[in-house]
Amino acid sequence: MAFRFLDLPPEIRDNIYHDVLSSDEARRPPADDDSPASYHFNLAILRTNKQIHHESKKAFQDNVFIKITTPWSESIEHISSEGRVPIVALGPAADAFGSFHLWIWIDAPGVPPSGTSYSIIICLDDLLAFTRMWRFSNLNHQGLNPHLRLKLSLQDPHVSGRKIPKPLQRRLVQPFGSVKNLHSFSVHGAKVLPSVEEALKKEQATPDPSPEECLETATALKDAGNKSLEAQDLSGAMQFYTEAFAAIHITLSGRKRYIHAEGYYNRELTTGPYKGQNGHLARVILRVKLVANVIQTYLKMEEWDEARFWGKRSIDLFRASYDPQHADDLEGDFDRDWGWVPLSAEMGFPAQNAMGKIFYRTALASRALGYKKEEWNLVHAAQVYSPHDEIIRADLRKLMEQVDSDHKAAASF
Repeated sequence: MAFRFLDLPPEIRDNIYHDVLSSDEARRPPADDDSPASYHFNLAILRTNKQIHHESKKAFQDNVFIKITTPWSESIEHISSEGRVPIVALGPAADAFGSFHLWIWIDAPGVPPSGTSYSIIICLDDLLAFTRMWRFSNLNHQGLNPHLRLKLSLQDPHVSGRKIPKPLQRRLVQPFGSVKNLHSFSVHGAKVLPSVEEALKKEQATPDPSPEECLETATALKDAGNKSLEAQDLSGAMQFYTEAFAAIHITLSGRKRYIHAEGYYNRELTTGPYKGQNGHLARVILRVKLVANVIQTYLKMEEWDEARFWGKRSIDLFRASYDPQHADDLEGDFDRDWGWVPLSAEMGFPAQNAMGKIFYRTALASRALGYKKEEWNLVHAAQVYSPHDEIIRADLRKLMEQVDSDHKAAASF
C-alpha cells in the first residue's frame, strides 16, 4: 500500500513542517573559518498542493526575520565579511521580502539621498552578531556612531497591527543596547512596550568600559584562570582565559581568534595598573601571556594537537614579523633558518619571557606527538628568549646529550 503523507496525524505533520522549514534546519555551517554560515531554505514543500501549502506555511512563518537597509553598499559587504553575519537574502530578493518582524534603517544626516538603498535579510538568531560587529566598528573608529541615525520599526508581518509579545520584543531590540552615542535613535511600530524601550535606552546610555577597565578586568580573569590551573580545574581555567580574551575584545570561534577594536587601545593609559603604558602594547603583552597559559592548560589536558596548534599559530604570527619567507616552517635547520630568533631577542620586545614559554610549551606538545626536529628547534628558541629559565636549560642539555649519544651510537655501528 502506498504511503500517504496526509494520512499522518496533524500534529506529526506539523512537526515535520517545522523540521523542514525552520531556520535551524536551513542553517549551513561556514565553508571555512573566515566565512559566515549560510541559509538554504527548502521551500519545495510549500508547492506540493494547496492543503500542504496551507499547513506548512504556518511553520515557515514561525521563523523571525529581520531586514537591514542602508544607503551604502559597502556596509552590506562589511556585515557579511567583517561581521561574519549569515545573510538569508540580499538584492532584489531582500527588497521584495515582506515577512520580517524588524526593519533596521541606518543612514546619516546631512548625506544627500542618492535614491538607492541596499537591503539584506537576516535571522533573529544572528542579530547579536550584527550588533556586536557594529559595536566593535564604533570602538575601532571612535566617532563613527555620532554620525549615524538608526531607526527600528517593529511589526507582526502576518497580522497587521498585532502586538508583538514582550519576550520577542526584547529579543528584537535589546541587542541594540550596545550601539551607543548615535546621532539619533528611534523605535516605532507594533505597540512597543515602554518597559522594553526604557531598558534599551538605559543600556545605550551606559558607557562602554574604558581600555583601562578592559585590561584590568582581563588581567583579573587571567589571574583567576591561573589559580584554577594550579588547582587542576582545567575546564574552569580555560573558561576564565576565554572570558579574559573577550574582555579585551578578542573573540574565539573554533580554531580562529578575531582581534577587534584595535584603535580603541591605541593611546596612553591614564589610570589603573597599566597607567602610563600604551594601551595597544599592554593588550599585546596580555594576549601573549594568555596564549602561553592556554597552551599550558591544553598540555595538562593532554590535548597535544590543540597545544601545538595554538603555540604554532602564535609562533608563525610572531615569526612573520621578522622573517616572512620562512613563516609556517618549524622543521628547518635551526642554525640556518632560525636566525630571526636571536635577532628578535637582541632587539628586545615586550613579553619576551612569555614568548619563551610559548616556544617551550609548544615544544612539549611536539615531543608528545613525535616531532623531534620541531621539538629541538623550539627548545633552542625558548632558551634564547628565556636564558635564565632552569627548566628550559635543563631540557636543552638533555636534548644535546641525547643527540651526542645518538651520534656516538651511529659512529660505533
